[in-house]
Amino acid sequence: MNLKPLFVSLFILPLFTLSACAKTTATSTDSNGIPQTRKNLTDAEQQQLADFLATQKTNMRFIKGGSYEMGDFGHKLDWTDGLPLTGQSDNKPLHKVTLDSFSINAYKATYGDFDIYSMATGQPKEGTQEYNLELHQSDAAAGINWQTAQHYCQWLGQQLDVPMTLPTEAQWEYVARNRGNYILFPTDTGEIDPGRNIWTYDEMRSIGSKYKTFHTVPTLGLYPPNPLGLYDLSNQNYEWMIDWYDPEYYANSPELNPQGPETGTEKVLRGVEANEGSAGNVQAGGAVTIKRFQKEPNPLSIEDDSRINQNRSTSARCVANSIKPIS
Repeated sequence: MNLKPLFVSLFILPLFTLSACAKTTATSTDSNGIPQTRKNLTDAEQQQLADFLATQKTNMRFIKGGSYEMGDFGHKLDWTDGLPLTGQSDNKPLHKVTLDSFSINAYKATYGDFDIYSMATGQPKEGTQEYNLELHQSDAAAGINWQTAQHYCQWLGQQLDVPMTLPTEAQWEYVARNRGNYILFPTDTGEIDPGRNIWTYDEMRSIGSKYKTFHTVPTLGLYPPNPLGLYDLSNQNYEWMIDWYDPEYYANSPELNPQGPETGTEKVLRGVEANEGSAGNVQAGGAVTIKRFQKEPNPLSIEDDSRINQNRSTSARCVANSIKPIS
């Protein structure tokens, strides 16, 4: 049974005109700036929200905690001749990490999810700018900035009565590597098999043609999940982490539940955005489980340029930071 969620998106804009109510309602936030659910939801809206939350709860995967070696593990493998897997310096040294148990959503948050979130909190819909409309499909991973992603996860946690945030990169790598095994690609087999567990160039373009756009539309759940039941870790776009980025952090990372540096200017991203290769194939190099990316967390969108959307390739997957499964 496919439990593909109706995902939601978060945003932190001040005013929203509720056409259904024919009046203007100010978005309410708590002391941490997290948008709050409106108190004047209609019966139909309350049912929409309840259905959404039930789906989100069903889609959470409980991950038993444990210890693993985080980072470039190339020298641990027989076929590398003791060499690292990548030329990156920021995913070294390999270091021990111990994580408490947690739960993580099987899917990235979609525009459909963010539509529910926007409705419930009285905010404009995410991704409705003119240059974004062709990507605003209900089952596509929403392109959002870091603050929007974090507030969405925090709001979702408030609704489910469990502390929720974006994942730490230690949590993400742990699940991408099937609880810390020496796995290079976060697929069902640990390998890339275009057309079966990651899309081909033709498949990528076919989906774009369906929605009459030349852009990649990151439709979720097209391929098998990894052994822990998580979809799209290796396909379509990058996922925001809660961690600030520091290229030297691995050398100083604490062992227990590392959260990243206390401050920074860029946030860590994990995953892959599929790109066309020179032979018309999709490059899979960015899909390796140990590869780190970084980006300014809240770049400005350029509203009057249809070619530019700086958040198009960034998405959210929420984590429940509880050592017990969500009940």
